[in-house]
Amino acid sequence: MINKLIHNSFFALSLMFFLSISSVWAAAVEPIKEVTEDDYIGDLPRVLTVSRLSQSVTDAPSAVTVIDRETIRASGIVDLPEIFRLVPGFYVGTNAGFIYNTNAVVSYHGMATSFAGTMQVMINGRSVYTPIFGGVKWSELPISIADIEQIEVTRDPNAASYGANSYFGVINILTQHPSEAEGNSVSISHGNCRNEAFYRHGGKLKDLNYRITTGYREDNGLDNRNDFKRTRLLNAQADYQINDTNNLEFEFGIANGTREDGNPDKDYVLFVPREREMFNHFELVRWQHSISDSSDFQLQAYHSTDRSNDNFTSTNLRANAAKFLKENGYSSAAASAVVSTFRDDQVSISNDIDTERYDIEAQHTFSPAKDLRVVWGASARQDEIYAPYWLGTKEKDKFNLQRLFGHAEWRINHKILFNIGGMVEHNSFTDTDFSPRTSLNFKLTPKQTLRLGVSSALRTPNYVEEKFNAKVMIPLIAPFPTGVVYAFQDAGNVKPEKIVSREIGYLGDFGKLSLDAKVFNDEISDYIITPKIQGFVSPPGTVNLSGRPRSGENGGNVLINGFETQAKWKPTNKTNFLLNYSYVDISSKEEETARDIGMSMPRHTFSGLLTHRFNALWDASYAYYQTSEVAALGDGGYVGLARRSDVRVARKFKAERTSGEISAVVENLFNEHYQEFADYNTLKRRARVNVRLDF
Repeated sequence: MINKLIHNSFFALSLMFFLSISSVWAAAVEPIKEVTEDDYIGDLPRVLTVSRLSQSVTDAPSAVTVIDRETIRASGIVDLPEIFRLVPGFYVGTNAGFIYNTNAVVSYHGMATSFAGTMQVMINGRSVYTPIFGGVKWSELPISIADIEQIEVTRDPNAASYGANSYFGVINILTQHPSEAEGNSVSISHGNCRNEAFYRHGGKLKDLNYRITTGYREDNGLDNRNDFKRTRLLNAQADYQINDTNNLEFEFGIANGTREDGNPDKDYVLFVPREREMFNHFELVRWQHSISDSSDFQLQAYHSTDRSNDNFTSTNLRANAAKFLKENGYSSAAASAVVSTFRDDQVSISNDIDTERYDIEAQHTFSPAKDLRVVWGASARQDEIYAPYWLGTKEKDKFNLQRLFGHAEWRINHKILFNIGGMVEHNSFTDTDFSPRTSLNFKLTPKQTLRLGVSSALRTPNYVEEKFNAKVMIPLIAPFPTGVVYAFQDAGNVKPEKIVSREIGYLGDFGKLSLDAKVFNDEISDYIITPKIQGFVSPPGTVNLSGRPRSGENGGNVLINGFETQAKWKPTNKTNFLLNYSYVDISSKEEETARDIGMSMPRHTFSGLLTHRFNALWDASYAYYQTSEVAALGDGGYVGLARRSDVRVARKFKAERTSGEISAVVENLFNEHYQEFADYNTLKRRARVNVRLDF
């Protein structure tokens, strides 16, 4: 009944808006300044990400979580993906999957895989997802935790603002402005299996503020995985105030290092234990122009490159292929006869992956009438992909994307706020798509808000789903046929997945206690699957050793219902509680989607962070994370209930020209080990000491 009510409200509210908007535009004579909301909003945090307009969290059209700099510090977290354990509805898995062993999975509302491609992730508005797998290579981002000012997490589909990959939500990581990072800072961390050191310098040259951060990090990973990683990074950001109305921002980052990969138990060709080299960099420039008090224009362009050098040699194919053939019905004699024709014991494989992105975007924000704000813009992007193993060609493939977006915020009166927006996209895979969103926010009291929202989003298939065509030819001795095909897959013509999300949200501010809660209903259609091809025949002159290949296509529907809440409580000036809880129920026909899809998100997740400052020098925190049983998709598997406790103690110090902090952190304090994502990922107790010196 509630779902139907919200569904019908979408059309009713949209009609009301378009009937009323004409009179508002007709009454507008000239732009006016932005409406002042202090009388009934107070000092609630403002967000930029949700609608591309600066709004308080109570005015935003979707649920949003803000993780500020102090929360990150108090948590003691040093790996970026770990931060999202403090967001309701999120599931985080350390070093998940067999490809890119050092990568973490960060997913929202389920369907978790080793490359969760259902979240748009940005750093200062720059998209960082990889087009070939669709997810984010978290360990390879050229960013330091110390440079993060806050993280805004939109907990709803947000393709209306940021396009197709904003399927379940958007993460926007905002770094500290250069003007707030003057001076020098050195930070060092040492502990179990992990060491890192960073240096940051910030300064000012007339109207130019700048910040430069460089560092080194190494992590031995988990005991039972080939997941050692070594990373060197450099990040720079500058802000140049040209005059009172024009401003330029520059960003640059570079990261390179070594990664371990491989798990021969899963694949004796592709998953050979080895090391690969990674290298990426980006450059961004942003021009901001103030047209008037109520009108601003922004033009942004960036370029990014992501390279993984990975050339290796397989294990002994004769022994492993014979074993595979026997497991698939061949007799010992037949299997021996096949492998005796192999010309070589091993084959060489080029698994190099190079991606390059060019993106330009223009955005105009203005207030055409009293109580009405509008933002609109357009962007164009081109991705160039080189992945000979995955795409079956040594030629670069190009993916083009054009977007047109708009959003309007109309304050009907001091108690009712209406948001509506949408994005039209045209891309090389699925042609033209449209993603709308609307919400109605009611101020029940000056400190309590009820939100009704409906949004729709599309997830464009990634390259593996659309163009995966991988094969390894094993040469045979003459006069036998061309060779044996180790793997073969030819996908294509996949339609985008579609989600329609409906929610009822509540926000309440009770002084020392604030609440953010919502119930939601997500309906997903055209779920992308990769079933085995029925009746597949190997190419002429070859024998297929990998069983029936798979092909990307659209499957059935998925229904997700649930409830999530976040509470912040400050019982005293020195004590803070942050509590998160989510309940997620996923239902679907597994034969039309994926096995265990109903368990691809823990039914219950809970996280909490308690911080207390004893005096001006000493403070401590305790973080607790709990997830019920889960069976992640893809490379994942079943793991049971997981509990983790982290403790942090810190002491600040100050001298004549220097200041800083020393802290000790213990992860998984009360549990010797637990598993995440799959039973091959076992996390144990780890401790480290962190030292920061500012001068």
